[in-house]
Amino acid sequence: MADEVIERPRLSSEELMRRLEDEANAIQAPMCWTQLAQEELSVRDLNERIKDADGVITCWTNIPDEVILANSQLRYLGFWTNIVDHRVSLELANKRGIMVTYIPDYGTDSVAEMTIAGMLAVSRHLVSTVQDTKRGTWAYELLKTGQRVPSIDAIPQKMLKGKNLAILGFGEIGQRVAELALAFKMNVSYHSRSRKQAWEEKGVQYLEIDDLFRRADIFSVHLSPYAPARIVSRERLAMLKDGAIIINTSAGRLVDQEALWGHLRSRRIHAYIDVYENLPPRKIIGELLQLNNVFTYRAAWFTQEAVTYKGERLLENLREFIASRDRRDG
Repeated sequence: MADEVIERPRLSSEELMRRLEDEANAIQAPMCWTQLAQEELSVRDLNERIKDADGVITCWTNIPDEVILANSQLRYLGFWTNIVDHRVSLELANKRGIMVTYIPDYGTDSVAEMTIAGMLAVSRHLVSTVQDTKRGTWAYELLKTGQRVPSIDAIPQKMLKGKNLAILGFGEIGQRVAELALAFKMNVSYHSRSRKQAWEEKGVQYLEIDDLFRRADIFSVHLSPYAPARIVSRERLAMLKDGAIIINTSAGRLVDQEALWGHLRSRRIHAYIDVYENLPPRKIIGELLQLNNVFTYRAAWFTQEAVTYKGERLLENLREFIASRDRRDG
């Protein structure tokens, strides 16, 4: 589709590992590959790399106004990610005749499915059950043989059916989670900037945000990363009922993380967490994993299907740009 493709020069794996080690030593914390990918480039470096380019494909690199103004030949910016408002000025790009595309929906089904998986894992005490099985301990066998007959309240595992699921943020992912939850016969409520009448007709209840916290047996965060930082505040976490489960597959900055760790340590609530304010705090996670919590790191979206769709959609966006250019020039 292009006469010429110019790639950013690749660092060797040895150089990347050296830089990771240097950064980790400098900040006294572990580094991950994604942090290097998000490295900010100077305007000078960006201009040098994209000079004479009609189009640019990127993922996490910000394209500042100075770069757009300095490259009058630029006609296309293709982002291999789902949100771009903080990466480039869409208003300026439009004024300069630059088409900007991105891929807003690549993770919808993957994240929604993983959200349900997290609910099931915590509700059914999956981590400890796997560990018990590995040790050769089966609670059900003890019950059957009469060695230990627990009361109903002493059985920790619970079903999703009939539980109150509260969804904070009701965009595409939140709505897909609601659809799956209804199939499990859960009672679903939501809070969003706008009411969703069609969903309310299906029995999904709209609640004000604090009421959403108070009602939840399971509370799932599906807000835009642009939502206010720590909207799931210390005070709101305290509103959750004892034994509630909180799930965050959205953005780490939305939850008061230190307050959350405190609630999890006390076993008052439990959690499935896939995103963090920074890198996953491995020592804390190791401690809390033993208390019926589940932790992953940006795994919710990462499936064969989502990655395949993301690549195919990028190519489709490029084709649409070329077709629109040909129509304009023709």
